[in-house]
Amino acid sequence: MQYKKLGPFISHAMKDGVVCYTSRELRKSLFSSKKAISLWISTLFMIGSFWFAFASFFSLDILPLFSSFSLSIFYFIGSIFFTSAAYLQYLESINHDITHLAHLYHKHPIWFWWRLRPYNMGYISSTTQFIGTLLFNISTFSAIFISLSIELKNFLVWLPNLLGSILFLTSSFFGYLEIYHDKKIKVFRSTTWWIIWINIFGSVFFQISALYSAYSTQMALFIATMTTLLGAVCFFMAALLLRFEKA
Repeated sequence: MQYKKLGPFISHAMKDGVVCYTSRELRKSLFSSKKAISLWISTLFMIGSFWFAFASFFSLDILPLFSSFSLSIFYFIGSIFFTSAAYLQYLESINHDITHLAHLYHKHPIWFWWRLRPYNMGYISSTTQFIGTLLFNISTFSAIFISLSIELKNFLVWLPNLLGSILFLTSSFFGYLEIYHDKKIKVFRSTTWWIIWINIFGSVFFQISALYSAYSTQMALFIATMTTLLGAVCFFMAALLLRFEKA
């Protein structure tokens, strides 16, 4: 088996010059009917995105139906679904891994729960996103306790939010690199292309939100909330498209 690489990362596995697997196809099991995990990932990301969008919309005070305490709980609930989906995505990357193809040919392959796959861009993308969601768990849970001092809010709410957003951007970047060499993915015409780029825009919106949330002016808070809403909508759309992704 020969491999095509982008730097140290493997993106394609080939035999006699013919591509047998690409990293994302293998990770998402797009070449087979075994897409159960991807469907769960899609569902969990959609639920998490819904709660973030829901909380963001009502945080704009267009319809002031919920207290700040309730909205903080909604954000935290959404972050739990994000983390669940991200961990399943991590499991995909280590168990359907282009850098360890021999594992696929075992009659009863061992299912791994934690593994290092440093030469797989899908693994890097999934791992950074998973860590980012854990930071969102810390941020959204801490935000429930509105009586925190400014110093604690900065440390437990703003900083994890900022770092989590940076990791989401990193995840999106490696997700793009994973398909960079794939000639089957056509600009504007491929479902995978749309998934990758909608996720990139969602990550950019979350990053903008994290930066503006450092300020307490009314305009800054509006921008932070609005970009969280836009980011959540992007992630919802990308998660929905996962259901229609094909090899």
